[in-house]
Parts: sequence; C-alpha cells; structure tokens
Amino acid sequence: MKWKDDYLVAYVQSSDISEQELRKHCQSYLPPYMIPSIFIILDKLPLNQNGKVDRKLLPPPEFSSSADNLPHTTLEEQLQDIFSHAFHIESPHIDVTFGELGGTSLGAILALTVIRQQVSNKVDIGLLFTNPSIRQLARAIEPLLVLEEIQETASTVNENHETDIRLTPSFVIESLGIVLLVCQWLLPIMIIHQWCALLFPILPLCHLLFYIICSHLLSSRNIKDDNIFSWNYYRWWFLNQLWNNNTFWLQHILGTPLYNCYLRLCGARVSLNAHIYTTTIDAPWLLDIGDGTWIADKTTLNSLYFNDDYTFALHSIRIGCYCSISARSILFGEVDMQDNIIVQPMSSVTGFIASRTIIDGDEHKSASSDISITHSNRLLSIWHKMYQVITVISLICIHCTLLAIVYKVYSVEQISLPISIAFCWTLWSIVACFVTLFLLKFVVGSCTAGETYPIASWSYLHKVWLRQLIVSSFHYAWLLPTGHDYLYPFSLRWLGAQVEDDVKLSSIDIFLSYPTNLLKLETGVTSFGYVLLVPTEMTLEGDHRVDCITLGSHTNLGNFCSILPGSHLASHTMVGNLTRITRETNSNNGDIFIGVPARAMPFQMPIREAIDGQIKTIPFWMTCFSHYISKCLLIGIYWSCGLIGGLILHTIIVCSLYRWYLYADNKTIKQITGKVVEDHQIFVCSFLGNTQWLIRLFRAYGANIGNNVILPDFSSIFDYNLVTIGDNVRLNINAIIVCHTFEQRILKLVPVTVGNSCVLMTGSIVMPGCKLMGNNRLYPFTLVMKNDLLQPNTQWKGLPAQSYVAKSILSQSAPVCDDVFKCQQKSKNFDRLSLWNEKISSIYMNVNELQFMNWGYADLDEHIDDNSGYYSKKLYQQVLANISLTDQNVLEVDCGRGAGAAWCTRTYAPHSYVGIDPSRDVINLCEQTYSTIPRLSFMIADPKPYLSLQNESMDVVLSIETTNIFDEIEAVKKFVNEITRVLTPNGYFLWCGLCNLDGSGLLIDYLTTNNGFIIKEKVNITRNVLHALDSQSNSRADFIDRYIQPTDQEYCRLLAGLPGTQLYDNMQQGRAEYWRVVFRKKTTKKTPIV
Repeated sequence: MKWKDDYLVAYVQSSDISEQELRKHCQSYLPPYMIPSIFIILDKLPLNQNGKVDRKLLPPPEFSSSADNLPHTTLEEQLQDIFSHAFHIESPHIDVTFGELGGTSLGAILALTVIRQQVSNKVDIGLLFTNPSIRQLARAIEPLLVLEEIQETASTVNENHETDIRLTPSFVIESLGIVLLVCQWLLPIMIIHQWCALLFPILPLCHLLFYIICSHLLSSRNIKDDNIFSWNYYRWWFLNQLWNNNTFWLQHILGTPLYNCYLRLCGARVSLNAHIYTTTIDAPWLLDIGDGTWIADKTTLNSLYFNDDYTFALHSIRIGCYCSISARSILFGEVDMQDNIIVQPMSSVTGFIASRTIIDGDEHKSASSDISITHSNRLLSIWHKMYQVITVISLICIHCTLLAIVYKVYSVEQISLPISIAFCWTLWSIVACFVTLFLLKFVVGSCTAGETYPIASWSYLHKVWLRQLIVSSFHYAWLLPTGHDYLYPFSLRWLGAQVEDDVKLSSIDIFLSYPTNLLKLETGVTSFGYVLLVPTEMTLEGDHRVDCITLGSHTNLGNFCSILPGSHLASHTMVGNLTRITRETNSNNGDIFIGVPARAMPFQMPIREAIDGQIKTIPFWMTCFSHYISKCLLIGIYWSCGLIGGLILHTIIVCSLYRWYLYADNKTIKQITGKVVEDHQIFVCSFLGNTQWLIRLFRAYGANIGNNVILPDFSSIFDYNLVTIGDNVRLNINAIIVCHTFEQRILKLVPVTVGNSCVLMTGSIVMPGCKLMGNNRLYPFTLVMKNDLLQPNTQWKGLPAQSYVAKSILSQSAPVCDDVFKCQQKSKNFDRLSLWNEKISSIYMNVNELQFMNWGYADLDEHIDDNSGYYSKKLYQQVLANISLTDQNVLEVDCGRGAGAAWCTRTYAPHSYVGIDPSRDVINLCEQTYSTIPRLSFMIADPKPYLSLQNESMDVVLSIETTNIFDEIEAVKKFVNEITRVLTPNGYFLWCGLCNLDGSGLLIDYLTTNNGFIIKEKVNITRNVLHALDSQSNSRADFIDRYIQPTDQEYCRLLAGLPGTQLYDNMQQGRAEYWRVVFRKKTTKKTPIV
C-alpha cells in the first residue's frame, strides 16, 4: 500500500521469512519502481468485522531504526541532511541504502541535484546509485573534494598573480576607433552621392580596399600575443570590425578566385584553386590554405584565443591540400591540418591533424585501407571562372536597375525626404524579394534527389553556388518580413516545396539556400534561430550530393541545429540546440535529439495534436506597413538631428521602446518597435562589437554586466533584463547566452548568471536557468543545459556539457593520465626535464656511476642490476641494429652527459660524431670527460630553432628519448626542417621513445606525413624497456636517494622511469608504448638554403 503518497510499503503475514528474502524475491521479478520501500512482517494481519484487512490498525513504517546512527564526519552529516530533505525521512540511517529507507527515483534525482549544488559538481547519477548509503557516498566523494580543493587553490594563486598585470579598456581608443569605422563607411557614400550617383557600383571596392590598406598600416602580421586591452589587442579589434562590416560585399565573391585573391592581398597564404565559402574569419592574415581545399559556408576560422591569465593569442590556421571542411565546423587554436582530411558538419578542429583523417564531431579516425579518399578534379576551368565573374556582374546590374527604379520615386520633389526614402526602401525590399523568388525558380531551377555534383562542374556552380549567391545578395531585402511571417511558407510553396499548414519559420534564408523542391514540411513544423539546412552532403570522393529533407508534423528545430540532406524526422520530434541530424538518424514519434551526431534522449516530449502557442503568424500587409513606418522614424531621426545627434537620439528611443516592447499587446505597435530595434542593431551596433560601448548599451537595455567584459556582437545575449554577467567575462564569436525557450511554441523565461572570469568559446550556448559560478571555460560546441550549475574553476565540453580537462599538446606524443591532478603534475615534471641533466652534472662525483641517462633495453631472460650502463648501451645497439655508422658523420640530439656518444664513437668508428645539448653545464661536463676521444665533439645547440651545421653534412641523426622537447607542433616543424636540411640524401633519422598505443606521436605523425621521409623500420620494444627498468631500479633509486635533494626526488624518480611512477605504470598497464623508428630521407626532397 502507499504511505503518504511517497512510499510503497508491503505488509506480510509470515513467521518464517525475513525482509532480505522478500526484497531479493521482488528484485528478481519486479522493476525497481514497483519494489516496496520497506517490508513489515506481522504474525497476523489485523482484520475488520467483514474479514478484510483493517488498514487503520496496520503499524506505521519506521524508516529509521538504529542505535548507532551518528555521522562520523562533516561530509556524512551534510549528506544525511540532504537525504533527510530529499526523501522526507527524519535522521536517515548512515549505513542503509536510500531504497531501503523508502527513497524513490524522484527523490534520488532531487538528492543528486542538491549534492551537485552544495557538495561537489562531479557527482553523477552513477556514483549515487553505486554508493546508495550515506557512508558509502561520503567515502566516494571525499577524493573528489580533495582534487577540487587542489585545483581551486592553484587557480586562486594564479588569479592573484594575474590580477597585477590585468589591463583595463581604453575609452579613448575605442571611441576613436568607432568614429573611424563610421567615417570609412559613410564618407565614400557621401562623396559618390555628391559627385555622381552612377558610381555607386564601385562602393564595395572602396570599403574592401580600405581593409587592405589598414591591414598593412597596422602591420597585421606583427600583432603579437599580449594582454587584453593592450595596443596589440586593439589593432586586432579594429581590423576585425572592418572585416565584419565588409562581409556583405564579400558574400558576392565567395567560392571564386576573386575571393582567394582578396585574401592574399590581406596577407593570407591561399591557393588560387581553393574553394572558400566562409567569411567568419577573425584574422585572415594567419590563414594558410592549400590547393583544391573546399571550406563550406558558416565554417568558423577562429584564430583569437582568450587565455586564462587575461591575455590573448592569435593562432595560425594551416589547411593542407584537397581537404573538405563541411558547414558549421569550427577551427580554433594552432590548427595544422595535413592533406586529404575530411571534416564532417559541426565538428571542432584544433592542433595537428594527420593526413587521411576523418573528423566527425569530436571523434578523429583514420581512413582504413579499404576506404579510398580521393578527389575528383577540383580545378575550375577558365570558362567556369568567366561564368562566375559574369554572374556576379549581372547580379550587380540587377541591383542597380532596382535602385534606379526606386530612385524615380525619391526624385519626386513634392514628397518630403523621410517619407520618400522610407517608401523607396520598402518598395525596393518588396521588389527585391520577388526578384529573388523569380531567379530561384526560373534561373536556378530544381534539383533531382540523389544527384551528385563535382565541385568543378557546371551543375555545382549553377545549382549550388548560384543559389547561395542569389540568397546572400538579397539578404537585406528579406529583412522586410519578420520571423514567422506568412510570406515564408507561401514563398516556399511557390518554389516547389511541400509545405503544409501552420508552419512557422524564424527566417527564410536557410530554406531558400536549400533546393526547395526537395523540402517537405508537414503540419506544425517550427524552426527557431540560426537553424541550418546544409544544401549538400559531402562524399568521400569530395563530391556533393543533394537529397530530400522531410520534417514530420509538429517538429521543433532548436537554435544552431543542422539538418543534412536525406534526413527524415518523424512527427513530434524535437531537435535540440547544437544538434546535427543526418540520414543515419533514426527518428520515432516524440523523440528528442541532442548531440553531434544526434542521439535520442531516454525521454520523450508529450504529444499535442493542437498547439495553441505564443508564436503568431503575421499578415504581409502588416509587415509592409510596419517596415515603412519604422523607416520613416529612422530617416526622420537622422534628418532632423544629424549624424551625431541622430545616433544619440536613436539609441535613447530604442532603449525606451525596448522596455515598453516587453509589455506591449498591440501587434502593429510591437512590429514597428521591433523594426526600430532591428535598424539600431544594423546601423549602430555593428560598429560596437568587442567594445565597452556595447556593454553600456546592454546595461541600458537592463542587463546586469560587470567590468571589462568582452561581447563580440549584439546577438551574443538575448533577454537582456534577465542576464547577469560578472567581471572579466569573455565571449568568442557565435557564443550566446539565452534566457528563453520556445518548447512546443510556449515561451518560458528564466534568468542566467555567468560568474567572473568565464570564457565562452566559439559555438557554445548557455541555456536558461544556468549558473556559471566563475572561472569556467566552455569549449566549442558546448551546450550548458537548463538549470545546470557549473562549479568554479572548471572546464566544460560536449552536448550536453560535461566536466572536461584540456589535454596539453604533449598528450599527442605521450600517454594520457587518467587522474587530473597527476596529469597536471606530470606536465610540470616534463617542463623540468632539462633540470634533470643539469642537476646530475652539477653533483656528478664518480664517472663510473650512472653514466647513461636513457631507460635501456634488456632481453627478457637477462637479470643484471648494475650501474655501468649495460642496458643503456643495448638500447643504442637496438636503435643502430641495421644502420652502419662506420665512416659516417653522426649527430646526436640531446646527448645528455655524453656517455652514449663516447661509446658509439669507440664501438662503431664513425668519421665524426657530434653531440648537442642546450645546457651549458652538460656540454662542459661532456668536454671535460671525453675530450681525449678522437672524432668526438660536443656543442651547445637547441635543435628546435636552428642547428649550426652545414647543409647535407650529416649521414645519421640520432634522437634517444627526446619526446619531451617535441611537445609542440611549432617545435616539431622547426626540428624536422633542420634535420631535413642537415641530412644527406638517403640519410637516416633514428628515434626511440614513448608513443601512444598505436606507435603514434606528435613527432612520428609529422614525419610520417612529411613527404621528405619514409619509414624503413618501426618496432615496439616496450616489454624489453620495462624489463631493463626493473633490472636497474635498485641502482637508480639509490643514486637519486644519495645525490638528489628530497624536494626534487619525486620528479627525478618519474623521469628515471622507476617502478611505481606514472610513466612506468602507463607502459606496464598498456596506456603507452615504447617504440624505435628508422626514417630515411628521400633523395627528391629539396634542401632549404640557409
């Protein structure tokens, strides 16, 4: 029976059964929610006069019964209090599971929420169910609290140190920059208007050339990493704002050689045969794009990176030849992509990417040998290029013709200026919308489902490129209708789409960019902001396929979701924010999808056949009337008050109207107000991005925003009066904060709080009700779900957001540590590796003691513990097994204390042997110890920047356990360039060290994809190295105990590979491997001239 509507209580009449037996029996036959919370065993059930069970006489359940029920720790006491409130039990037992206490699954969710808020955000539902009692849960949480305390302490120390160097925004520089941006935009218009109106077609050239001039004047390539709000930062800011203001003009030349030429004039290294369709670029001078690469529309090339120490960095983005990067992907950080890489839609890319990699979301996988990643000819012919140029010129002529027609109305002198211009503006918008539809229907035409278009084909140019060009060119005309306008479904039907009743679309651009005859929108479909219908699906051959998209009845498309060709969604489907739907997505009625690729959630939305929501369709006549009145107000403000006065009055009116707009009921007034606010966003706010003027404007709208906050544009936040943002918060482009939802067309508003020093990277979204407690970083494509609470000093990534520990670049060539604290310590220890040799050289007392520094190699049947370097010599023998050094010129990188170089010189009789090391102390020790050995020499040199050796002067280059010095891609590039230069044709580069499980690593991967080298031999010797470390453990541990200071012994033991340390355990437990590799230099590789 139910007890107080919360618990299921079982009364059993028996004298020979226990509660444990009953519970076990129920668990075998019943689902968890049907198992009673408590069993009460009676000798006899009380009966009433009718012989039925008298429920009033049944004894009440006792959920707590124990003599020892006192918590032993503060954490147990806190958890006991949480369990008491969540499960409605007074003083719950410490050692009894919440299920036995009468707890329900709903109570468990409530308890988990409170625990994450008050105790630790790292507790998940799995931890709670595997530790269901208070004492078990407390023991499981204690290590998490220790880790959080360590991280918070380290963060606090860093924050206190960084506060001293933090800069504040410059009001003067930002104001002067905004004035200059406005002037460079308006002056060409005013001059052309005064001289000759026929020169208006050259207006785009004036604006585009100004960016090129400014990028050279401000020395864009010399902008260095610096503090935020420094002079270097403001140089980048000004160029970025200029670029953003020119994107409308650039839309007309996307995918053409003209765009590639323009990028080259801006400082980019771009092949003329690349196909680039994106303008979302924040530092074009840092681009390096190879031949035949295709980059889709809406792809973000994000060079700007906000560091945690209030500095910024501009990272280069290198993309090799014949890569294919699909729509809405994000490239950020130090991107170095090799050739023939495929990036699926909505994927994030950073760091080094080897050739023949397929990136799908966060998953990177190499193409198997049975998959042929080939590319058809991607080079446009001269006729293709002429077609593109003629098409762009024709489109410009159409615009000029429309302007000439509406100019006749403007020239009528009897009509006042504001009225005539507003009428012309509205008339141009109406006519341009119909011209767009006419061109799409009768010039572009329809597509056939399943057709495949090579990039360099007439079909692709006509069906895909031309469609996108027309839609983007007339983008501002389609601002005439507002979101969910009646005109949208009507226009799509006329173009051939199957659109049923009650379809409400927030914008039409993305639907017009898709082959409309392949669209089927059933009754009640609703789309929200920034939805993308990807026009084509990319094949492994590099071609593009079109196909049908079907959206079932009452489907909801969330913000920033992407729908690919071939997708079919069942009725009542909800697609969450930042979600990608493909033909592989299996959809059932009522499914909710989240993620890339989309995953169905374990719950469904309630099905409502008739939805009476709050999204109302707007008649077309009301749209035109509202547009006309808003333009009359806009022109009247600036005509009567001038430019400066107009800007001030326009802003005051918009701020006043916005507050009133929230409570207005009249549809027409609300439409006009919305248009006035939209005009202010276009003509004023577009100049204010990343400045404190934009922050002041948001505050005027009602937002609560702290100091030194950076917001890239006006669309970064919505529902301003519900937003609270702390100090020093930084947002990248396309990161947004939302305080509303429109699930099933019902508006819900919940406040959002973002604490101090948070960083929201490109493509991250914060949903209503969320709280970021401070110093949080959201990585690209991170969705913070409704009502999430992110604890301070944490990083998050994923859909939905999950706690994340960023991997350093070192992790590409070294094993990954599962424990966060140990990982941080390990990276610090690697940074100290250079001190290991220096310390030993400074305390070196006996030449016969620990001469060799490498880990060694041992046959599996050998068991010798000595300190004479027996196993280390055997490691050299293994590396040199099939290579002769006799009469060869040999170079050893990071030679350590020189024992290996001396042994090789004596054993193999090379013509010359040079050992290099960046440490002066180490080289001095080498020279003192081995100065009498002929043909052996040592020199101070860092192999990363430059080797002071002649071109093609070395036959063999040796690198023994130097993984640590090649932990960054730039260091690897420079080192490979140097060994390529100094090696003779057919020379050998010999390497051994730690790798990932498949024998991959940053240096190995780079050399593997480098056209200058081929792999001659690659052998896994992990077991032999482990055996050598075991055999030498006693002598090495004794050396460290005697000669190393206690404070430094821990990291010296780690780097010596002693058993029990992280590096040793990684190899022993299969998380890392030790390989030796032989590379041979190709004879065709040209040697750089120094």
